[in-house]
Amino acid sequence: MGAWNASINGNDTAQDLRKEYQAAFFYNDVETALAKIDAYIRQDGYDESDEAEWCDYYYSLADFMWKYGILTDEVRNRAVEMIDSGFGLELWEEAGAKTLEKRKKVLAEFRKKLLSPQPTKKKISIKLYLNPIFETGDLVAIQLQTADKHYIERSNFTEQFFRECNGKYVVFRKVSDTISYTSRVEPRVKDHWAVFQLYGKIFDHLPTAKDLKNVPWADPAKKRRSSPWFNHSVPINGLFWCESSMFYFKKRKYSVIGKNTEDIPEDRPDINDSLFLGINHTGGNTDTDILMAILD
Repeated sequence: MGAWNASINGNDTAQDLRKEYQAAFFYNDVETALAKIDAYIRQDGYDESDEAEWCDYYYSLADFMWKYGILTDEVRNRAVEMIDSGFGLELWEEAGAKTLEKRKKVLAEFRKKLLSPQPTKKKISIKLYLNPIFETGDLVAIQLQTADKHYIERSNFTEQFFRECNGKYVVFRKVSDTISYTSRVEPRVKDHWAVFQLYGKIFDHLPTAKDLKNVPWADPAKKRRSSPWFNHSVPINGLFWCESSMFYFKKRKYSVIGKNTEDIPEDRPDINDSLFLGINHTGGNTDTDILMAILD
């Protein structure tokens, strides 16, 4: 049983299925969405014979539908019947009397909620990037924003240089799109992430496509640097991921200055070993990472 607590959604199955519920109900009416979810669940090997897993699925589905105001009588009644019959409690019994009582208490509260008036129907949104940004080969210039960023002392550039880079330009080339997630219930729901390649030069003014002639790519793949946010050296090859959101580009006053589709690399960056424009999971900031990639 992949549960870490007694709550309705405190298990692997419920967490894994949340995106699938969103995808199904985002694109389909309730009846069609339920049919697609049920078909996917059974195709994936789940059925009522595995009582614990089935409860994790069905209760999480009923909970999701109630929260969005789309719970049907059929789903509600079936979930209540499962609770009343003690369906799926065997493994909780094996976990001990204290754990079993916690689960029973959770289910009693859940039953009460399901039988209460559900909220007004809410719009279901998908927190994924459903569409790609830019076209392959697009040359995208952005402004560095270092005036108010935290500076970490390093050997390859001083804080003065770091501050002076504020308002200067760097250029990325759109290389490709990669799909980080595809819904198995509703395959048209895909999470798009863009892959870009960084030119190895900082420009004082907004460059043109001509200005990029003979400019090398930032840090060839053979180069390695020591990262203050990792306990190992990481390769920098000028390629990096980016969430397919225009937010990061609008924020940096982007301009598409041309197109270059020659010699598009087939390599793809490791998400842990590359630049990253967007939410920076390394603990640094994007502008610092860009400067390091260009100047190392």
